[in-house]
Amino acid sequence: QLCLVHKLGLRIFQMPVTVGHSCEAPQVQLRVSRRTWRKRLPGLPLRVAVTFVLLLLCPARSFAGCRVSRASLQVQRYAEQPAVDSLRLVPLKLASAVMGLLKPVFALQAPVQAGSGYDKWQVRKELEAEIKSAPVLIYTYELSPFSQEAKALLDAMGADYKEVSLGSEWFLASPDAAAKRAELGSLYGRTSLPHIFIGGRSVGGLMDGSPGLAPLQESGELLESLKKAGAMPDDGLFGFFLYSGDHLDEKD
Repeated sequence: QLCLVHKLGLRIFQMPVTVGHSCEAPQVQLRVSRRTWRKRLPGLPLRVAVTFVLLLLCPARSFAGCRVSRASLQVQRYAEQPAVDSLRLVPLKLASAVMGLLKPVFALQAPVQAGSGYDKWQVRKELEAEIKSAPVLIYTYELSPFSQEAKALLDAMGADYKEVSLGSEWFLASPDAAAKRAELGSLYGRTSLPHIFIGGRSVGGLMDGSPGLAPLQESGELLESLKKAGAMPDDGLFGFFLYSGDHLDEKD
């Protein structure tokens, strides 16, 4: 485009010249023909205007090209599946194994903490609405390292997810949050958090479940599951612009 403008500019101001020798001096002199000036002057303002318009358009087109290129790079980055840092997850895997031994205890404790004063069917209706409200839904504790690691993994994937916090920890949960935790245990057999749903299907927690977020990542199935659920940007040219990528937080 810049070359085109440059050539057009030369075309505007290019004038035929005549070469002659002066009797008074031996050097060569260049003289522009008056007839040529008169012939080209009427069209000169129009050509100058066209040149300036092209000069104004070129930066805009270049910027648009850069913006589209950046969007394509963003989509490509989201399409690539990050590798799992196995060493960093070792402590969490050990802790998950210990918590697994306490699973029967938590299964009995959750209904006791929730009590019997809540409407079971109303809570289940709320859970169903929350699970269907986003491609990926994650129930979390704010102080849980498992919850933080699960969100970090989803962020690294570039997935769009909705977080529903059930409090700082299980022993600090409000009555409503305790009721949701108890019904999650009744419906899905899991009271520990995080509890992750992809496309409305429970995949468990970070390290365990059906089969768990980290196992899905290690097997290479997580990216495809997120794409099928609609939690990833489109692979097309404008997919990054059409994709919101906003993480919605709901604090109970």
